[in-house]
Amino acid sequence: MTKIIELCVKEKVYKTKKTSTSILSDFKLDVESGETIAIVGKSGVGKSSLLNILGLLDRQYNGTYCLFGEKTNDLNLNHLAEWRNEKIGFVLQESALIDSLTIEENIKLPLLYAKSKSDGISTNFEDIITKIDIKSILKKKPLECSGGEKSRAVFARAVIMRPSLILCDEPTASLDNDNKENILFLLSKMNKEYNATIITVTHDIEVANRHQRIIQLEREE
Repeated sequence: MTKIIELCVKEKVYKTKKTSTSILSDFKLDVESGETIAIVGKSGVGKSSLLNILGLLDRQYNGTYCLFGEKTNDLNLNHLAEWRNEKIGFVLQESALIDSLTIEENIKLPLLYAKSKSDGISTNFEDIITKIDIKSILKKKPLECSGGEKSRAVFARAVIMRPSLILCDEPTASLDNDNKENILFLLSKMNKEYNATIITVTHDIEVANRHQRIIQLEREE
């Protein structure tokens, strides 16, 4: 197997006017292509911060990060944006949908910025929206949808490009059992059929146990 992630964080510091908080001190993570990993731990230990670093959204830390065999410190802003659109899928707690666009337009947004349209995207789109049951809301705007519907739309947008790395932040938190199973099924399908690497932050031990490896983050003293 090919190593897709080599991360070494010496320290990540959050500063306010009065305090300074250190997280992820001396944290190392190596991930093979096609692995599925769950990140668990109490609030405030750095789970979401770790996802932001892995997804190239946060580069303000002391350490090194090699992704897809390249040192991320050497990448320019255009290269980073390209990777975030085509190679990395984000399933975030915050819906991050654009209110002026329909659900369908939101889901297909990555296609507008892709340098090359991947083969089978139309089939992929139909498969995803059917499995997670959002055909009926495609023409609606996000403000017309429930929290669960928006969560499913965010998931569809995250996987539409069949990314090599999918980063999930509590992807099933607002879903009922049926839709939770649908999301977990699609994540498993992306992993098995397209060798997508899955990293999921979750408080749900059942969701965590669906992954090959569980990493427990501890609060720093």
